[in-house]
Amino acid sequence: MSNDIPLDDIAGGDAPHIDTPLDPATPEAGSASPPPPAPGRLRRSRDRRVIAGVAGGIAERFDVNENLIRIIFVVLTFFWGFGVAVYLILWVVLRPADSDIVVSSLREPNPVSTSHRLTIAIVAALVVLAGLALAVEHPLRVLGPSLALAWIIFLVALAVIAIRTPARRVTLRRIAGIIFLVAASVVIVVVGAAMGFLESTGVSLAGGNGDHVWQPTSLTRVAHGYHALFGIGTLDVSAVDFPVSGFAIETSVAAGELRIVVPANAVVSLSTNVGGGLVVVDNPVSIPGVSTQAFTSLPFGMSTTQIRHSPHLTIDARVGVGQIDLMRALPRSS
Repeated sequence: MSNDIPLDDIAGGDAPHIDTPLDPATPEAGSASPPPPAPGRLRRSRDRRVIAGVAGGIAERFDVNENLIRIIFVVLTFFWGFGVAVYLILWVVLRPADSDIVVSSLREPNPVSTSHRLTIAIVAALVVLAGLALAVEHPLRVLGPSLALAWIIFLVALAVIAIRTPARRVTLRRIAGIIFLVAASVVIVVVGAAMGFLESTGVSLAGGNGDHVWQPTSLTRVAHGYHALFGIGTLDVSAVDFPVSGFAIETSVAAGELRIVVPANAVVSLSTNVGGGLVVVDNPVSIPGVSTQAFTSLPFGMSTTQIRHSPHLTIDARVGVGQIDLMRALPRSS
């Protein structure tokens, strides 16, 4: 008996199904793409770059979010610019990734960000900068350090959110926004830290900026307080005849130089406080209209009896960061 299959069965579509083994080299239809190869040597990324691709290259090499690497570089920048130094070194040392790497061709481009976090951060930075300007212009001692601390907490919260968010496509708007935030953060932290340090020294934050010259010519024109915020403050009371009963003056410069010239015949009780800097008593500086000598609390050659009947002056001099120059006026020629 013949085992041939009738032709009409084949024509009618009733031919038996024969399983044919698949070629191992041929992928099945609908199967997922093969996983990308393991990352090789450390390179600067071409796809995850904002400046030079250093952070993106590190993120690709260790399979982490590039935003986390960028945050680490920003944080290290606050430590004497260490983050910028490391970034520049890696920029020079690391080679850019090859354009024909399979990983780069298989990666889908990151979606464009639709979040408003960057806009909110920029607005917050502008508000904090305005608050710092107000704190510097007016004697608001606590506002500066408080704003800097609040900004650091805000940045940490923003960093946590960014780490938990998938990476987004780099655009010119994002680059400009990030550069502004980095610059604003440096200004906020530096100014806030400086104001906090000045507050810890107890120096007054009142007064304006620039050079100040106070030269009263009579006792009725002498104030009990002379203060400057930034710059050089010169207090020349050499022409004033102070009473034997004494007169007290407080003077300060938050950051800069404070120069004090006392009368030639006055007995001076002096109190100085410098947060960071020097007190100079033996190197007179040039003061217009007055001849000076090294400072001494008592006039040279004065006897005990003369001390009792001489003018007395008490000075409290403070500088947060800078220098105090103390001088005594030379006796006027008769």
